[in-house]
Amino acid sequence: MDTEARILGHVVLLDGNVAEGVYYLTRIINYAEAKVFFDEAYRQGTAPFEDRLGNKFKLTFQSGEYHLDRA
Repeated sequence: MDTEARILGHVVLLDGNVAEGVYYLTRIINYAEAKVFFDEAYRQGTAPFEDRLGNKFKLTFQSGEYHLDRA
């Protein structure tokens, strides 16, 4: 079952074990840096990123919803 989190004011569906990705977007990088990923996902459909530990994630925007999963 998917869970969800509110990140930068957006409801994001979390697909799988993505706690490190949520932590990176909410605690490690600042608002402006995280917003770049949301803007990219909104415009392009997907925004891959990597946290400081090398974990790879993908933020997608599809059918009006954001999803975060491992890349």
